[in-house]
Order: sequence, then structure tokens, then C-alpha cells
Amino acid sequence: MSGTSWFEYTQNLNALEGSDAVWPLLSVAVDSQTELLYTGDASGRVTTYMLGGIEEPLERQTSFLCSHTPIRRLHATNAGLLVQSDDSIQLRTAGGRKVFGRATTPNDLFTASAVNYTNLSEILVCTSAGAGTVLNLDRGTVQKRMSLELSTVAMDYGDTLTLGTLSGTLCVRDPRSAFKITQAVTAFSGPVTDMVVKDALLFACGMSADAQDHYQVKPEATVKVYDVRKLTGPLDGIECEEAPNKLWVADDSILWMCYESGYAESRHLGSYQDPAGDFIEPALSEYAYSSAFCISPSNHIALVADTEGLLHVWTNTEYPALSIEGGLPDVAVPPQPEKPPIGSRIRVDDESISLSCVSMPTPTGPLLSRMDIDRLYDVGRPVGYVDPAIAGNLKQMGGVGYAPNPRTHKRNQQPFGIEWRRKWKDGGPATADDDELTQGRSKFLSLQRRWGQHSQYPSGMSSSSPQIAAALLPSGNAAVGSGAGGANMAVANSGVLNGGRTASYDTGSRGSPIPTSSSITNMASAVTGPSSVGGKVPSHMQQMRIEYSRFGVEDFDFSLYNSTHWSGLEGNISNSYANSLLQVMFFNEEFRTIALSHCSTDCPETCCLTCQLGFLFRMLETANGQSCHATQLLQVLADRTEATALALLEDAHGNPADGTSYSILIQRLLRFVLEQANNECAPLSASSSKDADSQRAVEAIVGFPQETRTVCPVCTSTQARSSHVFSVDLESPYGTADLATLLAGGSASVRRAENLRRLKKIGITELIEQALAKSETTRAWCAGCKKFQLLKTEKSITQAPTGYLAINFPSLDSTPSAPAATTLLTSPMIGGLASAASPMSASSPMTSTMAGATASGGSIGKEQNAQWQLTLPKEFGLSVSQDKSSTKECRERLVQVHAMDKSTEQDQGDKPAEPSEEATDTTPADSCDVSERFELVAVISSIRDAPRGPEHLVAHVRDPDNHGGWLLFNDFLVQHAPEDRVTGFYDWWRTPSVAIYANTNRQPLAKTVGLVDQQHPYKISTKILTHPSSILDRPVSYRRNGNARSNNIHSRASGKRNAAVPLTKSEAELLNMGEFMCALDAEFVVLEAAKTEVFSDGTQEMIRPPIHTLARLSVVRANDGPMYNVPFIDDYVQVTRPIADLATQYSGIHAGDLTPGTSPYKLSTAKEVYKKLRLLVDSGCVIIGHGLKHDFRVCDIVVPPEQQRDTMVLFQSQSHIRPIALRFLYWYFHHKSIQSGEHSSVEDAQATLKVYESYIQCTKEDPEDGVEGVLDDIYALGATVGWKVPEP
Repeated sequence: MSGTSWFEYTQNLNALEGSDAVWPLLSVAVDSQTELLYTGDASGRVTTYMLGGIEEPLERQTSFLCSHTPIRRLHATNAGLLVQSDDSIQLRTAGGRKVFGRATTPNDLFTASAVNYTNLSEILVCTSAGAGTVLNLDRGTVQKRMSLELSTVAMDYGDTLTLGTLSGTLCVRDPRSAFKITQAVTAFSGPVTDMVVKDALLFACGMSADAQDHYQVKPEATVKVYDVRKLTGPLDGIECEEAPNKLWVADDSILWMCYESGYAESRHLGSYQDPAGDFIEPALSEYAYSSAFCISPSNHIALVADTEGLLHVWTNTEYPALSIEGGLPDVAVPPQPEKPPIGSRIRVDDESISLSCVSMPTPTGPLLSRMDIDRLYDVGRPVGYVDPAIAGNLKQMGGVGYAPNPRTHKRNQQPFGIEWRRKWKDGGPATADDDELTQGRSKFLSLQRRWGQHSQYPSGMSSSSPQIAAALLPSGNAAVGSGAGGANMAVANSGVLNGGRTASYDTGSRGSPIPTSSSITNMASAVTGPSSVGGKVPSHMQQMRIEYSRFGVEDFDFSLYNSTHWSGLEGNISNSYANSLLQVMFFNEEFRTIALSHCSTDCPETCCLTCQLGFLFRMLETANGQSCHATQLLQVLADRTEATALALLEDAHGNPADGTSYSILIQRLLRFVLEQANNECAPLSASSSKDADSQRAVEAIVGFPQETRTVCPVCTSTQARSSHVFSVDLESPYGTADLATLLAGGSASVRRAENLRRLKKIGITELIEQALAKSETTRAWCAGCKKFQLLKTEKSITQAPTGYLAINFPSLDSTPSAPAATTLLTSPMIGGLASAASPMSASSPMTSTMAGATASGGSIGKEQNAQWQLTLPKEFGLSVSQDKSSTKECRERLVQVHAMDKSTEQDQGDKPAEPSEEATDTTPADSCDVSERFELVAVISSIRDAPRGPEHLVAHVRDPDNHGGWLLFNDFLVQHAPEDRVTGFYDWWRTPSVAIYANTNRQPLAKTVGLVDQQHPYKISTKILTHPSSILDRPVSYRRNGNARSNNIHSRASGKRNAAVPLTKSEAELLNMGEFMCALDAEFVVLEAAKTEVFSDGTQEMIRPPIHTLARLSVVRANDGPMYNVPFIDDYVQVTRPIADLATQYSGIHAGDLTPGTSPYKLSTAKEVYKKLRLLVDSGCVIIGHGLKHDFRVCDIVVPPEQQRDTMVLFQSQSHIRPIALRFLYWYFHHKSIQSGEHSSVEDAQATLKVYESYIQCTKEDPEDGVEGVLDDIYALGATVGWKVPEP
């Protein structure tokens, strides 16, 4: 490839047909035998192309999805296309058919792969944990496994194995000597970016430390050249204009170097210092950079892929070819075997003759198809699925069963659509797990009204329930202003609010749809203990899923899953894995008090996590059993840049962004939320305490102070610093298998590994003790010696937690050093390590565990090799030594943790538990100054419905109403749970993630929290309604710095007025007294459209309803007075997320109305609007609206039913499911038309108030029937006009 004749042949955009989505290209490859090129993108899709004409798009051949993770490398081999993604390595044909594949775990991703060019049937693939695997492409089997350097990013596999790692090391391994390291050199102080090997030369590029900032690395603009035969130092270096990121050696001994800008230049290997080679320079956009580079085997095509999905094709000839042959291979037609002559004998083992050549024998009798018709009869279809509603009400009379017809299906017809697929799985009737929770009742309120299957609602009853008559108003009179004449209209009793109607069904005669706590206890006790290992996951522990009817999520009956007065959280929201942690934080009374105090203050931060926590806690307090959801809080979490940087968010597919398990993710989230709340609540602590150096409130509630001391053994220099730790991380009880890691990991890891070797028991209390006071040895910079030394670092707790101690459990599934066939077992007091190879009696705990697993259909194998098997201590004592002048032995043992459960004094066997070597060397408790008792109050567990199935989290929290009882929170499912099922982890499907222990003596903490509550009680000021203002009206510097001096700040939006008139002082007093009424309407925009699935039979099922967000909120006065029906809230809400559909016809929102700077209205933040709505609900304000259930759901607030007046429910007929639109009701009563053009929330709120007045008037005229007679006329008129308002 001499000369400079390279020119751009074409460009191709990586976009699917019929879709506007463009994914970045990450890998390219060219087949050496066919005219095909392959591309892999970040969505996990591989696409095959052929060359077309000059400046013509490439001809797409095939496109297939290989993985849900990015495609990192492609290798075109003789066996097919080898595809390496983050989670799998697959061999595919050119058409996309999968030949074989190997998957890895989310914690051990594939990082590099290479084909052995001396044996093309072998490939080596490396993982992030340093494991290497040699695969045979012909058989798809594993040939060899080995341990390599961590995080290999580039490799060359041939007679020798050359690796480049993230640590900047280049090493050579010999495959003939079990891949032992023969040579190694540190080429870069940062990671190796890419490397290639040609003959004896090795070319590598990478990153090194910045000369100005040693903590930063930057790409190095030098390609280093080494001799692989003597890898002691670089032979030379190729100086480049910029830092290359891709290297390639063509077949004609040409080295290509590609830069991030897309520019690529070539050098001859014989004179690689000579820059006079060929070059290509594709035009990349300003924000794109090159992500893949490749030269075709014919040396005529250069491919450059960028991050905007463009593939740049350059060539040096007018008629280029990709492969050496220059064409597609002809498909060879196999020769057809000759048919043997008729009557000849055929050998059975003769493979040259097809079996189709064997002719059928001549029949001698009548065929089966000619059977007499009288012998045939119709047996009908097999018996189908029996509805539990029928089976539950079946009565036997004379050998015949009778049951009421629920009328769920048509007469004499059996459904075979969606319901059939749900109830019949895998060719037979599957166990209906949900029926155990719902008792066969329908999950949809609309079908319950049709079938008469109504559930018993808890005290927090849904507003759409037909029993709203008993919950809307307390007994007594409620006055409402009439507006025109100012006369008061009184409602005599609560029955009038429902039109004088009562429920036509008897819920008292039916059993509760929720299993009682006693039944749960009995059911759980049957599977308690190690004998339940391998059993099926109980239905109440499985992942809860919301089903959707045509009426949306508001039609789902959440009360079927909750029989308590505590509220659950819905799990159909992105990042809702945090529900378990939010429930645990809510039941932390001290933290809840701090969050409530903070959210009622004038906090200027728009993305304040503590404010959102306070709003959520207040909603859970007042929901009284109704289902809640944390949409606003999770959206604020997603908007925080720190959460994205810490990988706390889920990806587009609902999985953790970095591939970690939810068990580890919830631990990160716990630490992040506490740190943010500690910083955001700092002003509360400062204003509540006179001491400027006093401890912050959140630090006093959770965590403990820690001292870190670093000592150099050479110069004896010591550095000490103090910090606050919110949660303590337990280390794996298996220790570390690598000797080098053991020697550098400190005495704690060595002792654990020694105990493992001797098969000594390691207690859970000992793991806590080691985590609170641990010592490790690391290689770091010593300021005294002025060089790197092995420094000893000691971290120990200095004071016992005054409030709560959060303990994080490691994920044993990802522990690479867990020994085979070992299980962590504990007695109720401590945990232990046992080996399956060790001799055990028949009554030992391990034997019973294995027997129970076998009996229940489980297996003791790889799935349980590294599985927690323990009982958490219900109480333990923590002693922290304060004596600094004691002996050396005592100084090494600053912390003691000892279990205090009475039931844990003996082991599970007949003999007492033998203490471990480490436990016998403890300091007596008498020598410690401080001793505190801690009790278990909350546990977050990881649940897997299948051994390799998806993971979800559940929370167990101590019941505040019953100190010995526990509550289970599985998203929106809330149940009572027995204590032994909370503390015992003996099931394969449940592992511990976080355990929360509380100090039994929290009097000092109560004083600190009480002082904050006294200075800043939870009470939202009515100033936000009498003198409304928005943070968006203030300068940007105010929002950034949080400056509260805003009296003289000029409002940038002072010229923009909305329709609202603020409340007067007298109206604010009326609101504080709980005698205020208002009418509300909200407008929404669509963030994401609904997702539906269409089946082969034409039926559809909604996977997820559309996601709305609040765009405008309007509230008008409903009290009698001169300002009657005048709005006092008319806020347009700033929307920062991309909007999929403005729905202008129904929302009245136009483009730019919700964007600061372009909106013609005064905008408010979602937090400010929510705070106003929260004030109305907390003040006991009665809210009138139409379709309030949907409005409150999108606003993310729960309003007590007694404060709701929903005209959609009030004008709902028992015999009709169809709800009546507001426009039709207003036209029927007032003979006027609304919503003729675009909707206006102010107009709708005023119309709703008028319709409610008509309802009151109807109930006054006919106290017995209420609106029943009017409803008959409305439905008759609606059927006549087709429910369309006639045009005037």
C-alpha cells in the first residue's frame, strides 16, 4: 500500500430500518473468504454488509441481536463469526444462527479475546477477575482454564501469549508451560489502550500519569516498540502528533495507527520511524471519536467506526474487494444419492442411501383412514382450567357440584388467548402463585364491580371503591358555597355523598383475601430451618408485578396484597429497587423526624433528596394502607450527577448500569443517601445547637466515628485522621486465596484464611468485630521515607453508635476464592465454616441441610458452593476500649462483639460450640470502658425466583405496633412475618444484603433529634399560598449558592402573570382551621409512550402504561365568598426530562411552555408545586375534582378518602362500568360546552365545582335515591348521542 492514493469510498449509518435510533459502533471485522464485513454496536446487535458502489450505502445482508450488552470484539474465523460482548462469547454464522455460546456473571465480565493464529480452532477469552479460558471452536468446549492478570484489555495469542492490562503491564506467557509468565515489563503508568505483535516486534499504546497532576492519567502520544524475545525495555518509540487509540498490522507488514479524531497513518515495519506512509482522514463530527479500526485482508479497504454510528469506508483502488478471493463462495450442492433398484436389498448401516428411498409396503388390508364412521365419536377438548372463583364456591349435592356463574367467559366456550397462556404454562396447569394472595379474586376493580368480587379494603380505602359513601365525610354537616346566591348547601349524612346508595354486596360474609399473620406463621414454620433449602420460593417472596387493564394502573386493586395499615411502594418505576431501603428509612423514627423537619423548611435546592424523602415519609404516614410510589424521589435521584457517576441507576432494560447485583447496589445507595442527607440537613443541626462543632443530626442517627492510622514500619511516621462511617462492610468469610493478596491484606485476612484451612468456625459476630477494627498492609507513598513502602493501616471505631448500625453483607456468589463444596453455616449465635469433605455425623447441621435439600428437590452443588447459611443474632453487645495505655495485646483488640441471645448459648448439635482460635484470644469484657447493646430492627434481603433468575429486594422491618412482630415489604405487598423467617437464612433463594441494628439506649439521640424537631417542627407555612414565589424567578447565582437574602432581588419573570390570585390572610386562617374547600384539575404531558405486546392470535397486552408528568396544576376556591371559583394556584411546572408527546389537544401545553426563558408563563419547579398540594392535604382541605385518582397518582401524592369529592365516582352507576366524562356532565346540567378546543385546567376545575353543586342539589331533592334517577337519564341520553356533546 504505497503512495497516497487513499480516498473515501462511502459512509454508512448504523440505523435499523423503520427506526430513528442510532447506536455507536464499537467493533468491526472483515471476512477473509467472503465479501462480507461485520459491525457490532453498543446495543448488542451485529450487522452484516457488502460493498456497493462509490458513495452508495453499504448493502445490508443480515442484522441480529447477540446480547443486551455492547459488542466489544468481532473475529471472522473459518468456523464462523466470533462475537465477544460484556456478558457472553458466541460463535455465530453469517446469517446469525448461534452455533454455541458461553456466558459469564455480571460481576466477572469478558474484557478481551484473541484467536490462536497457529491453531485457528482455539480462542482465549479473559474476564475482569483475571480468569482465562481456552475454547475449542469446532466442538464448543472448554479446553483449559487458567489465572491471568486482572483486567486484560489487549492480547495476542500464538506461539506465545502476550497480554496488556489496565495496570500498564505487558507480559509474555508460554502456553507450553501452563501459561506461566516468562517476561513482564511495566510499559505505562496508566492502562494499556491497544497492542499488536508482528514477528518479534511488539507495538503498544497507552496512558500515563499527567506530569502536572499525578492523580490524572492522559493518553501518551508515543507508540512504544518492544522485542518480545527480550522484554526488558522499549527498543524505540514512535512519536505521533496525537495519542493513538487503535493499532493494526496489515498482512503486507504495514503498521497502522488510528487516533480519536479518525485520522490514521501507516508505517513500514522495516522503517517505522519514517512517517512518509499512507494516511486516511475521515471527517468526524465535533462530538464523535473513533471507536474501531480495521484493514481488510485484501489491503484495499480501511474501516473507521465512530461513536455516532457512522462507518467510514476508505480505499486505494477504484474497484476494491474485501477478501483475498474477491467474491462470495458458491454454495456447493451435495450430490444426490442414486436410488437403489426396486426389489434390491438395502443394508441398514449403509450411509450412502437415504432412508427416503425405502418405499412403503403395499397394504394388504383396509387402511385406518377408511375406518367405519360408526366407530368414531367426538371426545371433545380436554378439561380446561377451572376458575378459582368457581372451585371456591362449589357445593356438592347428590354427587353433582353447583357453583355461582362468575360470568367471566362466554357460555360453552373455553378461552385460549392471553388468559389461557397465563393459566396454562409448559403444557399443564401451573401453580397460580397469585391466587394464593388474591384468593382467586380479580386484580382489577372494574371486573370486581362487574362480578361482585369486592375485596375488603383496609382503613385507607381507595377512592374509587363503591364504599366511598362511608368514608367521604364524617357524620355531621359540611357546608359548600353555592357561588351565585351565596346560600349554603348542607349534606345531612354521609350516605348522601354516594347518592343514597349502599353496597349491593356483602363483604362481611366473605373471607379476607389476605392470608392472616397466623396462617403465614404456620405456613412459614413448616419450611423453617435448613430443611427448606432447595424448596420453592413462597408466593409472597416472589417478585410482585402489576398487571394493567384498559383503564390503566388505577384499575389494579393493590388492597388484595396488603391487610395492614402500613403502605407499600409500587415497583413499576425505574430504579424502584430502592423501595426496600426507603421502607427501612421510613421506620427509622429519628431519621424520619429529621427528613420531615427539613422538607418543611425553605430549602432552595430543586434536586434535594432529603426534601423528597420527607415528602415520601409524610405520604406513607397518611396513606393508611393505600399503595404509594416514590416517582418524584426516584426522578430526583436519576437527575443527580453523583448517582450516575456512582452507577446507582438502572439502564434502559431495568438492570443495574454496571452489571452489579442489586444486593451491592442497595448498599451503595444506602451510603449515598445518608451522605447526601447529612450534608443537606447540616443547617438544621447548626441552627438547633449552640455549639458550632456539634455533631450533625444524621451522623448521630446512623453510623459511628472512625479513626484511621497509617504507620510506616521503616521510619515509624504516623498519620491519623478521623471520619464518620455510615455503614460497615463485612468481608467474605472465605478470605482470599491469592498468596500475594494475603501477604498485602493484613493479619485479618491471614487469620481468616488460616481458620478456613483448619476448618474452624467463623462467627458472624467475629466478622462484625473484624470490620469495626481491621488492619491491612498496602504499598503506598511514605512522606517520611520519600518513597513507596509497605504501610500498615489500622481502622477502628472510636465510639459505639448512639443510634443505628448498618451492616453490609458481601455477595458470596462473586467471591472467586470460595472453596468448592463449602457452605457457611451458623448456629443461632455464630456462623461457621464447614467442608463437605469433612466427616460429619448424621445429626450434624450440614447433614440435615443436604438431606433437606435433596428431599425438596434441590441439589447441593455449584449454586450453593458459596452461599450464606446463617442466623442473624437478634441482639449483640458492642464494647469499645478507651484505654490507650494498656498492653500491646489489648491495643490490638480494641473492639469486642458478643452475641446476647439466650437461645444461642449452645450450638445446634448436642455438644457446645467450640470457640475458634481467634475467639479464645479476646480481651475480657471487663477491660473495656463502653458496652452497648444492639438489637436487630431491619433486614434487606436479596431474592431470586429461580437459581439463575432475576434478582429483587425485600425488606423486613420490626413492627412498631408489636415489638416482637415483623413486617414484610415486597414492593406493594405488605404482610406480617414470623421472626425465625427474618433472622434465618437457610434458603438458596434468599441472601442477606443489609442488616440494621439499633442501640437499645437511644436517649442521647432522642435529645438531639428532639431539639431539631422543637426548633423546626414539620409544618409547611401558608406563605407559599399567600405570597407565592419560585426559585426559577431568582438569579442563577441564588440557586447555586443558596443565598436566602432575596428581598431586593428583582424577579426576572415579574412581567409574566398566570391566572392565580393568592390566598388572603383570612383564607389562610380558614385553611389552618381545616375548613377550606377547593376544586382541582391537572394537565399532564407524556414522557414515554405505552408499551404493548401483540400476540400471534391478534390479542394485545399492555406491558407498561404511558408515563406522564405534571405540566400544569390549577386549584380554585370552593368556599362561599367574593372570591368563589377564583383560582389561587395556577402553576406551570418546569419539565427537565425529554417530552415524547405534549398532547396539546388535551393538555393545552405548547412547545416551549415548560422551558425557562421561552415560556410565556411563570414557571415553578415540581418540588414547589408538590409542596403547595402537600399543604392542602395536611390542612384537611376537601378537594373536589373529576378523576382525582389519576391526578393524584401523577402528582405522586395520596389523599385520604374523606378529603376527596370525585365527581367521576359520584356519578358512577352500579350497573354501568363506563365512567362519564366531565364535558358531558357539565353539558347535561348546565347546557354549556367546555373543552371545545384545547383543554384548560382552570376551566375544568371551575366546571368540576359546578358539577359538584349539581350533585349536591340532586341529593337534596331526592335524599333516598340521590342521583340514581338522574344517572339513568344520563346513560340513556349518552347512548342516544353517542356520548358526544352536540355542537351549539
